[in-house]
Amino acid sequence: MKSIEQLLTKADLHFQRNEYSQAYDCLRIAGQSGHLYAALDYAYHIAPNSPKAAIDYLSALPDNSKPTVRFHCLLISRFYLFKEMNYALVSELVRLASAGHAESLIVLLSWTEQNTSVYAQLKGTLGRHNPNIYRQLFMGDPNYADVSTSLCEDTIITMVLEKQTSLLNKTKTVVDSNSIVCEMSGVLSDIECDYMLLRYKSLLQPSMVLNPLNGNPMKDDIRTSEVAIITNQWVDWISRDVEVKMSRMSDTKPQHGEPLNLLRYKDGQEYKPHYDGFTDTQLKQTSIIEEGGQRTHTILAYLNSLSEGATHFPKLGITIYPEKGKLVSFLNVDKNLALEKQSYHCGQPVSTNEKWMLTKWVRLNSTQYGNLVHGS
Repeated sequence: MKSIEQLLTKADLHFQRNEYSQAYDCLRIAGQSGHLYAALDYAYHIAPNSPKAAIDYLSALPDNSKPTVRFHCLLISRFYLFKEMNYALVSELVRLASAGHAESLIVLLSWTEQNTSVYAQLKGTLGRHNPNIYRQLFMGDPNYADVSTSLCEDTIITMVLEKQTSLLNKTKTVVDSNSIVCEMSGVLSDIECDYMLLRYKSLLQPSMVLNPLNGNPMKDDIRTSEVAIITNQWVDWISRDVEVKMSRMSDTKPQHGEPLNLLRYKDGQEYKPHYDGFTDTQLKQTSIIEEGGQRTHTILAYLNSLSEGATHFPKLGITIYPEKGKLVSFLNVDKNLALEKQSYHCGQPVSTNEKWMLTKWVRLNSTQYGNLVHGS
């Protein structure tokens, strides 16, 4: 029997040679031998096409009772199998949260802001078990009520499922007469907005645009913000939940999405008027064809509220100011898949504050990222 170190070294060699089947087989065995992260890598490799097999694999591990293993079994069930929260999933999340599991607590916090007492209990549990994470998430609220009462499972389950139903039934507002731009307030909770900002801001880099000639990223004065691209190795439960809400609000499929972009605008930064849809020349490029084709929709999520830095549509005469938790979606193409000329838009400059937002571009067909993160 090879040691875990030998298996991981062998996996690395196979990855360098693009021998992915052999590499993941080494990770599978290393995981069964006790290496948790090798096990998770293998499970997420097979989850998009075989979620039940991924859950069975994790459940058969020697340390399958560990909170991390149980949590990732839940995550795979939620996003690859059931596509919704259900009684069993939330019940197990509550049990993990009661034991102080940070990720489970953050997920439940994102669904329970409307109930002050339950929210305070969850915050208190997070603060007691994970004080460093608590301080980062609640910088403006350094103290928490040390509530010793155990979490009420039935109350939390009811709250989460009712909140899910209310979001599914939430009606979006059509902003213009041609139904190009829609908005919906209060979709993301405060904790989701704050979490996405804190979790991913360390990935920020200068923003790029696509070169119209070859499709490669390049710097351009048209776009002066900073961006963090949240690729599949960075996604977690909260970021997946945000993507699901974006897809439902825009009537698109999460499998057609590109990775989420976290954006920060400050010190006069802006995104000058432009189209998000691809030109005919760009649509002939192999990289764009292979990764889903045309960008049919754009979805924005504002992570803070401002009286500047609006999203402006000059041809429609529409200006939308950042409002924390609001989603905005708009069409980049018309019903014939031609570039929608009225989708011309810009991100106006920010001078006195920072603007934080998420951008999601949706393609005509499924993307590699979408299939990996939401299942094929």
